[in-house]
Amino acid sequence: MIASRMKEAALASAGTTRPYRIATVHSVEYETHHKTALFTITVLAFLARFCGLGHPSEVVFDEAHIMRFTSWYLTRTYFFDLHPPFGKLLYAFLGWIMGYDGHFVPYEIGKSYITNEVPYLALRAMPALLSTLTVSVVYLIMWESGYALPACVVAAGLVLLDNAHIAQTRLVYLDAILVFAMACSLLCYIKFSKLKSQAFSKQWWIWLHLTGLALSYDISTKYVGLFAYMTVGTAVIIDLWELFNMTSHRVVSMLEFLKHVAARAFALLIIPFILYLFWFQVHFAILTRSGPGDDYMSARFVEARSSNVTLKQRGKSLSFFQKWFELQGLMFEYNGLLGLEDPKHPYESRPWQWPLSLGGVNFWESNATRQQIFFIGNIAGWWIASSALAAFVGVVIVDKLFLGRGLNLVNDRARHRLRKSAGFFFLAWATHYLPFFSMSRQLMLHSYLPAHLASTLVTGSLVEFFFDARPVDEEPVEAASSEKEASGESIQLRESPAPRSQRVSRRFAGSTSAAWIVCGSILGVTFAFWCFWFPLTYGYPSLGTEGVQRRQILGYRLHFAYDYSQYLAEYPAQHGE
Repeated sequence: MIASRMKEAALASAGTTRPYRIATVHSVEYETHHKTALFTITVLAFLARFCGLGHPSEVVFDEAHIMRFTSWYLTRTYFFDLHPPFGKLLYAFLGWIMGYDGHFVPYEIGKSYITNEVPYLALRAMPALLSTLTVSVVYLIMWESGYALPACVVAAGLVLLDNAHIAQTRLVYLDAILVFAMACSLLCYIKFSKLKSQAFSKQWWIWLHLTGLALSYDISTKYVGLFAYMTVGTAVIIDLWELFNMTSHRVVSMLEFLKHVAARAFALLIIPFILYLFWFQVHFAILTRSGPGDDYMSARFVEARSSNVTLKQRGKSLSFFQKWFELQGLMFEYNGLLGLEDPKHPYESRPWQWPLSLGGVNFWESNATRQQIFFIGNIAGWWIASSALAAFVGVVIVDKLFLGRGLNLVNDRARHRLRKSAGFFFLAWATHYLPFFSMSRQLMLHSYLPAHLASTLVTGSLVEFFFDARPVDEEPVEAASSEKEASGESIQLRESPAPRSQRVSRRFAGSTSAAWIVCGSILGVTFAFWCFWFPLTYGYPSLGTEGVQRRQILGYRLHFAYDYSQYLAEYPAQHGE
């Protein structure tokens, strides 16, 4: 009986994330507050993303690419693209449901959707809805990780009010699908990590498989979805390493350890890869007509494609893999060459600029109405989140230095939470950001959106770490370290309450009102910038010259910043008048 309990506790303490639900006297009231906040934030996210969704009723920036691919799927015309097919297939499926026949193949920004009778509102509604749900998932990630209301609201609010997330996900782009899948992979892995004491139970298997599915949808949309695999994969490796260490203490048998390895390999690698291949099979099965993509492929590929081979035809099953290998190789090759052979894009930016949103992109402008959409992040929100990342690194380093000198700045539970939970979020940020420094290809600011989401999670974590002043006896309870459990020491599942004189803040004296003040301050300045940049995020209302000039900050190159007719009137001689 004792050995069984030791085993459960050891399994529960393993892993990179160790989320805990906060122990409160009024648990029902606590749940109600969270549910109310989640509902409110979801509604606000919906309004922020669906507001004026139909404007402009023209092709905006990269919508030209996705609309062409959608139309080619519906006309079964073969094309070549750098990204995997899942996201584009979703748009094609939605267009098919709406009765769209794929007659519109735009190559230019500004083409009218209304004139060409394209159900663009329905197509834009899908990414807007996924972006709305992404905000909800961010809140759930914080809640499931055991954070209090202020931390959850800060993290979700920074995504809710972010101009970059809003602008990018109100249009027919792939990024809303990518970011939603990435957020779901984090949530599902956290849910799975909380069930380690119930290994191989039904719920354990469900959340493990859901993690794998989210990862598969992520990488099946864009290849940068591999970064989510790096996040979860690193966590899984550390988790398995801790389990392996337990085998030497006979807490976990080698057979059981191998079962854990096999389960994770099956759910996170094999099944997702089969699903990834499935979308390529659908891609090949649909695109049977000759099209612009034929020029990229070998003659053998074109001939095999025309035969419409399926995996069910046993004698020709290798043909699918031959086509897949050829296409996969070309996709990797052209991904690496993107922008290298062309002139530098006017809105190209480098990774070092992204955390402070220093490189914006002009999505669309109308000379007739002087309206424009200029893509940047919420400056206030991004600078706060980037500061939180720096603060996290600083706190971890300082705490390590003080511990080396025998000084304990925080209690063990707070430290464990900082390193395991906030550390997991920081890992997600690093794996979704740092790899871009190794890329010489063309890059733009939207590539930072998944990393920005992770930075908001770190921000929420630090708000609670620094400013949430719950008494010690109300903090989450943790088991002893796996080393003590493995060595046979007794496991203290709950500490006795601290003396009343010691019931002070973990870090600063005060009450939870401090966390709410910080939460309100962060979201207040973030909301102020959202309002300030509203006309350039939504494309309306139009701004006068002075209004545009006020927003021409941090080197952004906005349209209509100067009244050219006034310039001609003031300097007529320079123009032959």
